[in-house]
Amino acid sequence: MPVASPLLRRAFFAAAGIIAVSGSARSQQTDTQAAMQIEKIMDAYATALRSNDVEGLVALYAAKGVFIRDDMAAVVGRDALGAAYKQVFATLKVDLSFKIQEIESSGDMAWLRSTSAGRIKVLASGVETNDAFNQLIVFRREDGAWKIRSYLYASSQAGSETPK
Repeated sequence: MPVASPLLRRAFFAAAGIIAVSGSARSQQTDTQAAMQIEKIMDAYATALRSNDVEGLVALYAAKGVFIRDDMAAVVGRDALGAAYKQVFATLKVDLSFKIQEIESSGDMAWLRSTSAGRIKVLASGVETNDAFNQLIVFRREDGAWKIRSYLYASSQAGSETPK
């Protein structure tokens, strides 16, 4: 086997380094694009939640999207999601602001951890409370667009219960 010249070896390692850096930069760019798209989804989610927009919320979910909260069974699929959000809006007026804590993506999957805080009014009694929540949301890219695959939240206030 012939021995490569030092110049050829240096050229090889330089090319390998350039490829590695460009691949890393491309990956970071893709991650940044995913994060920006996911942030837009969360803005749309907050807007739809504040305006009782069931169709707008359901459109943000994947076909087999899942919604999970601490006091009810998991809701799976767009029809069930629509029914669940209609039930929420029939009983509560929700005004929450979301703050994204972190987003990570890999391929066609991504997740974010966020917090939310704001006012929730129980429509039957008129009682309003200040509430805060933690969210863990999994996203899946379907047909080139990011969608909510699983949305899980729980109160971040010790000893509190989600209003019903």
